Amino acid sequence: MTEIAETVWRRWHGDRRLLSPLRNELQALMEAGAQAELLDRFAEDLQFGTGGLRAKMGVGTNRMNVYTVRRATAGVVEWIRNSMPRERWRLAIGFDGRRDSATFAREIAGVAAACGVNVCLFAEARPTPMLSFAVRHLQCAAGVMVTASHNPPEYNGYKVYGADGGQVLPDDAERIVALMRQETDLFGIVALTPDHERYRELVAILAEDLERAYYDRLAPLLHVERAEDKDALTIVYTPLHGTGGATVPQALRLAGYNHVYAVPEQSALDEQFTFVRNPNPEESVAYDRALLLAQERSADIVLATDPDADRVGMMARRSDGRYELLSGNEVGALFLSYHLETLSEQGIMPERGAVVTTIVSSGFGEAVARAHGVFTERTLTGFKYIGDKIEQYEQDGTRHFVFGYEESVGYLLLPFVRDKDGIQAAVFLANMAASLKRRYGDLGTALEALYRRFGYYRDRLLSYTFAGRDGVQRMNALMADLRGDPLRARDVSLSAVEDYLTLLATAVADGRQSALQLPASDVLKFRFTGDAWVAVRPSGTEPKLKVYIGVKGTDMQTAADQVEHLQSVVEARLQSFLA
Repeated sequence: MTEIAETVWRRWHGDRRLLSPLRNELQALMEAGAQAELLDRFAEDLQFGTGGLRAKMGVGTNRMNVYTVRRATAGVVEWIRNSMPRERWRLAIGFDGRRDSATFAREIAGVAAACGVNVCLFAEARPTPMLSFAVRHLQCAAGVMVTASHNPPEYNGYKVYGADGGQVLPDDAERIVALMRQETDLFGIVALTPDHERYRELVAILAEDLERAYYDRLAPLLHVERAEDKDALTIVYTPLHGTGGATVPQALRLAGYNHVYAVPEQSALDEQFTFVRNPNPEESVAYDRALLLAQERSADIVLATDPDADRVGMMARRSDGRYELLSGNEVGALFLSYHLETLSEQGIMPERGAVVTTIVSSGFGEAVARAHGVFTERTLTGFKYIGDKIEQYEQDGTRHFVFGYEESVGYLLLPFVRDKDGIQAAVFLANMAASLKRRYGDLGTALEALYRRFGYYRDRLLSYTFAGRDGVQRMNALMADLRGDPLRARDVSLSAVEDYLTLLATAVADGRQSALQLPASDVLKFRFTGDAWVAVRPSGTEPKLKVYIGVKGTDMQTAADQVEHLQSVVEARLQSFLA
């Protein structure tokens, strides 16, 4: 493997078509004798997962650079040409504020134009949900969003969307990969430059009218609460140096929220994420500066969107003045209670209504939905599966989509977008907060009322990095070990094991098996007595193992203790597999 990789990096170094910055980077690695780093960069090709690419930027076949981006685009463009009539050969392209995102977007446009495909290219960095909207609104065959979401600054990514505006599903991803593999000369893929006549003919720059059309579709959210309730709500917002800074405050203003205070240091696009320790709205450290402003303004809620503004996290002020970070499961349950009660009061609850969430979301939202006679359907992790369910409902009429959410703070209410949408989520969460403040005084009291009614659901996400070139092998070994010897815990009995790779659920008591009605995926879910469970899956975008824990207790302390116990069981089992 080392000899093959060395042949590749020396071929790159000797090719005069290699751009000077990448050549200089490669030269420095070779002169430093950085064999392990060179091997990591050149021993294999960058893998195109179910949603696209995500990796560190730099020189190498296993890095994000103009050549690997061109190769991915060649596969996407050929997929469009093979699957769509010529009049639908149209590709929407968006990008975030990361280093090289705009460059990669132009490269994608250049490859598409060279192949005769029309392009709709955003003029500036904008949120991922706007790219999903553009695909649908402009009737494009596909879309590409250049983003690595909340990853560290050295990363970038490439997400592919289908004609429905949702991320491509595995079958289409496999077709794209097969077409990519036909491109064996990365330096030979043609990408027209913006000054080329053909580029100017085929590449249209998306102007403000596209954004106005997006905001117009927010209309159902803009006037659902009373003006005096909105005026009583104070919101602190941070885009975490991302694309939400240009869009979320605008949406909140349109909805009539006059007391919105953005964190000034984090409001500008910044490829280094200078003023935030971790731009992930699931993590409490992302709120450090927002909390200072919230305390200064006595804000009722704090909202934070990730850098591509498809997810939004929320902190709520308690009656004692403390701010609490709510999980995606808690927000999902709160919003469902508020939303479904509103629909019922107005007499517009849809027949055969459905909430769509994932197999790693807690039972909290499902319990709330059930109390209102609304069905909950579960999908694999990844919002593309929720988007696909919406499409199915529209095609066959079996259900009416009411709400979609993931525990990882991704939400969708209005399905004119087919991905999680942090812009519309900010508006409907503000509406919820305004209503619940009037009724309960604060969101914490409203949440406690839900716990008393439905049980004390607690959840936790654990993430373990499997570093090094053997990380994937160690994760695979762990998953195989868990399949052979299921996870067990003291003081709580294992009742069933759900294996989403074999699509079989096995009852522990008698070994009886039943089929799981979902696509195959490398996920194990261990169900214990008393509504406790643990799910384990390798990440599809990073060298990490994700572990989800969910419990239901009779009080908060009992539930918290059970989460701690299950975490200790998981960590003891994983110890020998971590580097």
